[in-house]
Amino acid sequence: MSVHPIEEESYRLLAERVDMTAWPEGPRALAARVVHATADPGLLEQLVIPEEAVAAGVAALRAGATVLCDIEMVRAGISGVRALCTLGEVSDAGPHPSRSAAAMARAAEAHPRGAVIVVGCAPTALGEVNRRIEAGELAPALVIGTPVGYVGAADAKEALLELSGRTGVPAIALRGERGGAAVGAALLNALVRLAGVATPRAAGPASLLLIGHGTRSRAGGDELHGFADALSKARPEVAVGAGFIEFTEPRLDDALDALVADGATRVVAVPLLLLGAGHLKDDGPAALARARLAHPGVAFSYGRELGVHPAVLDALEERTRAVVFGPSAHRWPGGPTDAVVIVGRGSTDPDANAELAKAARLLADGRGIGATKATPGVGAPFGFVEPAFVSLASPDVSEALDRCHALGARRIAVVPYFLFTGLLVERIGEQARRWASEHPNAEVALGAHIGIDERIVELAWSRYDEALGAPVLMNCDGCLYRTPLPGYEDRAGRPVALATPEPRLEQ
Repeated sequence: MSVHPIEEESYRLLAERVDMTAWPEGPRALAARVVHATADPGLLEQLVIPEEAVAAGVAALRAGATVLCDIEMVRAGISGVRALCTLGEVSDAGPHPSRSAAAMARAAEAHPRGAVIVVGCAPTALGEVNRRIEAGELAPALVIGTPVGYVGAADAKEALLELSGRTGVPAIALRGERGGAAVGAALLNALVRLAGVATPRAAGPASLLLIGHGTRSRAGGDELHGFADALSKARPEVAVGAGFIEFTEPRLDDALDALVADGATRVVAVPLLLLGAGHLKDDGPAALARARLAHPGVAFSYGRELGVHPAVLDALEERTRAVVFGPSAHRWPGGPTDAVVIVGRGSTDPDANAELAKAARLLADGRGIGATKATPGVGAPFGFVEPAFVSLASPDVSEALDRCHALGARRIAVVPYFLFTGLLVERIGEQARRWASEHPNAEVALGAHIGIDERIVELAWSRYDEALGAPVLMNCDGCLYRTPLPGYEDRAGRPVALATPEPRLEQ
């Protein structure tokens, strides 16, 4: 980044007049920018700039975090990144002590997680930020607090620093009554410059890490690596790696280290998981947290799981139709399959299990698979689609087949809701065949898992692109870590451990 001669001379004079050699490198850059912007070295005594907060701010800006400002003057002083101020959208204070506080409440509601917040002028706006952090309604990547004034400014900044120490929310502040837009903007601009200087390859694409569950099956591991190869062919300019949560090498930590060793300065992790259970909520974030500690100069972002997406349902429908209306249907008397059992992994997380039930319903509704009468051009109908789980949850495969049989189905298709093969997929087939042998008046046909599919490749890239644009907001309405669900109240608010997880489930 080129520096204007006047700015260069200003920093030279500052170095002659103020000894800042005792400051750590990152905080020194921010403090020097404040003095440069204000010509007031006396502010150094009141600046609180933890190294951890600098690192958090740099990482968030590299990851494309939204920057929220309390007033337009702060926003106008920020350069290099897009900043937002909602003050113009608020006509009155409403229940808040000021319009600035009301505007900050509006901005916080729109960006509750991962934003960089700069409060340069209004103590009441910083008070609103503090209140929301305390209530668990706001989790910013960094808060810069430099409001100015005789009423409330010093108290709001002290409250921010106390909250930061207690909750771990990164914070930078100027203690006391002094402050202002120029100070807040200077601190943010210094972070922007650090993020740019520390990222020599910033113009290049971020690396992609695929997170796979892992399997004891060599064929399953080969499929995931084959999927990674398919992604690389789609976008050869992006470095693609693959890591596994358990059972298969390389493990997540090793895969992340390898991408960094290859020169990555930003990594986007995309979980190749259909259902967002513990592996998504625990193991993935824990691995990235360890990577951030090991590689403080690298930005790590976490994408959403694949989820119940139309691309997944399209691929699942194709696998289902292959067994429902395919060659197996012709050898069965009476027509094609009259019931389908979709079998997922199963979890102790009720939210993830509910997603499988949702997928089964979406497969049945509107796709001609669960029709109650024939659809022109689709084929003969059959009755219903049932969800089942191969482990950890009910109904299991045999229970779902029992239900279909009790409701009159005699030709039942069993389709694994899995991306890649493995021991669990094999177990689904074993359980289905065992049930069929015990029910001679019924026929059971086994469908294929999804496998390497161009639609899923495109979906993985869309998750990557989404995570590049801004911090990803997961759908947490039914998450047992956030909502005290009946029977799971003890898991609400439980922190994620950074330790390497032990293997939990054979695959």
